[in-house]
Amino acid sequence: MALRPFALFLSLGLCAEWAAAALATEHPEDVVELLAGTDTKDGSSPSNGNVLPMVKRPHGFNDWAPQTNQEGNAWWFRRAETSFFGMRCTHQPSPWIGDYGHFLVQPHIADAPQELKYTPGTSTFRPYLFKADLQDMTMELAPTSHAALVRVTFPESVTGRLSLTIGSGSVEATGGTISGHTTQNNGGVPADWRGMFFVMKAITPSIASGSVGVAIAKKTSATLQFPSGSGPVVVALATSFISQEQAELNLQQEVGSTSFDQVVDQGRAEWNARLQQVEVEALDESQLRVFYTNLWRSMLFPRFLQEVNEKGREVHFSPYRNEVLPGKLVADSGFWDAYRTVYTLQSIVSPDNLGSLIDGWVNAFNEAGWLPQWPSPGPRSSMVGSMGDVVLGDAIAKSTWGFVSGFNVTNAYEAIRKDAFIEGEGSYGRVGLKDYIQKGYVPESDFKPSHSLFDRLKGFPESVTRTQNYYIADAVIARAAKLLGRDGDHDALLARSKRYGVLFNNDTLFFQPRNASGHFYAPFDPLAWRNGFTESGGWQYRFYVPHDVEGLKALYRGSLCDRIKAMLTHTSGPAFHVGGYGNVIHEMMEAAAIQPNFGLYAHSNQPVHHILWVAKRAGCSDVADQYLRKVMRNLYTVRGWAGDEDNGEMASWYVLSALGIYSLEGGKDEMVLGSPAVVSATVHLPNGRTLKVRTKNQTEGNVYVQSVMWTPSGGVSHLVTDVLRYTELMGGGTLAFTMAGASKPPSMPRSTMDPVHVFV
Repeated sequence: MALRPFALFLSLGLCAEWAAAALATEHPEDVVELLAGTDTKDGSSPSNGNVLPMVKRPHGFNDWAPQTNQEGNAWWFRRAETSFFGMRCTHQPSPWIGDYGHFLVQPHIADAPQELKYTPGTSTFRPYLFKADLQDMTMELAPTSHAALVRVTFPESVTGRLSLTIGSGSVEATGGTISGHTTQNNGGVPADWRGMFFVMKAITPSIASGSVGVAIAKKTSATLQFPSGSGPVVVALATSFISQEQAELNLQQEVGSTSFDQVVDQGRAEWNARLQQVEVEALDESQLRVFYTNLWRSMLFPRFLQEVNEKGREVHFSPYRNEVLPGKLVADSGFWDAYRTVYTLQSIVSPDNLGSLIDGWVNAFNEAGWLPQWPSPGPRSSMVGSMGDVVLGDAIAKSTWGFVSGFNVTNAYEAIRKDAFIEGEGSYGRVGLKDYIQKGYVPESDFKPSHSLFDRLKGFPESVTRTQNYYIADAVIARAAKLLGRDGDHDALLARSKRYGVLFNNDTLFFQPRNASGHFYAPFDPLAWRNGFTESGGWQYRFYVPHDVEGLKALYRGSLCDRIKAMLTHTSGPAFHVGGYGNVIHEMMEAAAIQPNFGLYAHSNQPVHHILWVAKRAGCSDVADQYLRKVMRNLYTVRGWAGDEDNGEMASWYVLSALGIYSLEGGKDEMVLGSPAVVSATVHLPNGRTLKVRTKNQTEGNVYVQSVMWTPSGGVSHLVTDVLRYTELMGGGTLAFTMAGASKPPSMPRSTMDPVHVFV
């Protein structure tokens, strides 16, 4: 197969007044940088993504990536390494979670698999294809969701071999076919988990020819052997979490008699269709690549785990029940990260797919009895809060508005209501819920020894983050309750969500942890990490009230804009104190690396991702416009990100921000309008509608929005401020931004920085 080159072309606006030279492509799948963010050495080193170069289908069952070392940890691929130990079938969503159900496929000429060499820079990494020269061989892999085709070109005069190797489980070989199961995992599976089943067989030359041999090296490896002169060898393989028979069925359903080139073309077409949901005209080639790399990352997780049985029905293996059950299931996504942006973006570019994802989450709740917060594939203890409530609550709202469907709304509400009213169990639900309901906050456990043992025993670590997350989740559940006619729930939860003043210290003007007796943590150091906070400190959580920006403004009595600006301009001095962590963690190093340009705004991690949009919503347009564009320009590159790109969250932040739209409050019919980075964009909405984003005077330096004109489809143009209804946006129309190199003069005097005293 000859790989077709992608084409970039210049585009000129149709209207002379709005004309601007821009770069676009009809094949966004070929400008995606799969190697972005793959430089991280290990868990103690600064990250530029901490991701893998995943060759897969959108939200696919399996991922594929080269394994370049045998260190035995989660950092088994690094861009700079040139060793090649095989293509790894992986389900690793993050190195902090680890892999499960994985195995290696490697071609070789020697009797057994061995270390090979390849050159990453000259190899092909595309969403739908991997291709590399491996010394005297060439290996190509094209995936479907549950299966893949591998094509290997061996030297003409030697016997070629292709081995499948697992770490634990079993491998069998009969009649030219390799089958078995791998039980490797890092948790999240039942104690007697049977693992992932696989089958691998030769297509060319065919097994029927009798020329394909099979050798068992040991219980964890088997090899297909091909005689010299076989030409390019094509091998098909498939997987299943259900059974060996289902793996065979998946192979027949997704590959069958399809050729290697046809699978490549199908994968390319699927990615093209998904990525062309958003057609952009960029300022330059770099921005075009960055945009589509981030859009691609937003479509990888969560992972669909359902399979289609012999009756044509969707079924899945449930890690919660340890049995096969009907319907969809999703996994490998943490709500603590993803709630902020991933699902909002999906609700715009692919609401049908969002409905399917929510259906998978509702099934997870039905099977576990709780909504899992970080399943991989089953429950994992990671991060704090119950932020899945935001995702499901927002989906319920968008269902009532007629934009998202395909899931049981009643069960979805039952899932999030349980989080709000029933004390958590183990890794499920909310810890400290009783205290939160009674006191308005979760007490902190990590106090100095001078405080009483009672206070330490009655508290929980990272209490401010937990409590703020509960406020945010309750606000969204309240909105969903109102739409469903659950007025009692609405009233109780809305009142809870407004109690954030309990943690606001009027003397320091920071949110601070309290102990069970009601005392603030003292002495309080806003630069100290962990002491009440998750992966950050008091500075990063200072404005974490995205669900009530007007209330946040009241806390600061009009000084909110100045306080946010002070954070962004804190460019000297320490960026952090290690605090309760006791040592420097990689997020601290990443925050320090960008401090000279962004102050204490540590965009390298999720806790601050709301701040610039809070600023925009609060009317701090000059600082919001300036830094939104600065973040997009400096912290998103073809090389990677400023920190961990967690399951599409950081990527989705970029896509939304580059389009100039963002949702701060789940379940609310409101999108905040920012400073779009692209020249123009066309978002293809359901039912043939389109959302067009257009800019006038767009350049890299013209970052300040002067005005925004909204023209609904079939409607009349009118000026808008900094917000637009989601329901209006989804009806289609044109958002026209006029840009300039200087901020718009304020319409009213700047407020003072006097603190406000709030008594609760």
